[in-house]
Amino acid sequence: DLDKLDNGYLKAALRSPHFVRQYQAVMAQSTRFQVPITSQRKLSLVVPPSSEQRAIAEALSDVDGLLGGLDRLIAKKRDLKQAAMQQLLTGQTRLPGFSGEWELKRLGELADIRSGGTPSTTDGRFWDGDVPWCTPTDITALDGRKCLNSTTRTITPGGLAASSAEIIPAFSVVMTSRATIGECAINTVPLSTNQGFKNFVPFEEIDGEFLYYLLSTQKQGFIRLCGGSTFLEIGKTQLVAYEVRLPTTKDEQTAIAAVLSEMDAEIAALEARRAKTRDLKQAMMQELLTGR
Repeated sequence: DLDKLDNGYLKAALRSPHFVRQYQAVMAQSTRFQVPITSQRKLSLVVPPSSEQRAIAEALSDVDGLLGGLDRLIAKKRDLKQAAMQQLLTGQTRLPGFSGEWELKRLGELADIRSGGTPSTTDGRFWDGDVPWCTPTDITALDGRKCLNSTTRTITPGGLAASSAEIIPAFSVVMTSRATIGECAINTVPLSTNQGFKNFVPFEEIDGEFLYYLLSTQKQGFIRLCGGSTFLEIGKTQLVAYEVRLPTTKDEQTAIAAVLSEMDAEIAALEARRAKTRDLKQAMMQELLTGR
């Protein structure tokens, strides 16, 4: 009876894996992906006594509250990081112990800028080897995380030799340069990329992590260089001449990168906690809403 159902419990039960599987099974049999009301009436829920329903609803609501709190804290930490990047990467705020004017330099003076390439997709000898081969999908899958540790696809040394792809040393900065422009990552392993990248191998006097953060703030500037092109792409010639301001010493670059990296680590720890809490909620729903 509806008067015996707690609204909070009903809301959770309708979102439970048990109920969703039933719904999807019925929907899969429909040509229009709809569930007729007659079919919906046959779907089942496990309904404990009212007092237990309320207890279950409260337990799940508590977890929802924790998730909401974590979401708000992560958003706040991200805003703080953006503000810190705006201050520290422009020289508006200096870290203790550092002074003096920043330099205006071209990107070509900071790093060896290398392109990528794609071996023939019809030649099986070029694929599934031991050379990591990065595509923009690998970067978007990071969802804002800094380090790229592996790639979905690989090529062979023969594929590398037969294309314009190059080996990019570990701890360089790979950056998307077509369609989606300016998405960056630090590769923790040597790899190659497809032609949708421009890759920065930092010179000795440049801190690679600082370069990553600096490039991450230049996305709009890079896009403006593409002009009115219908297919956005930024070339090596444009990037070599692109000017940025940066500290004159590598020590200050490293210190700035350390502050931002610490903020990234804090955000990553919160995101990991949020992921664990979501997993916990799913497990609770699986157990509590099925009577186990």
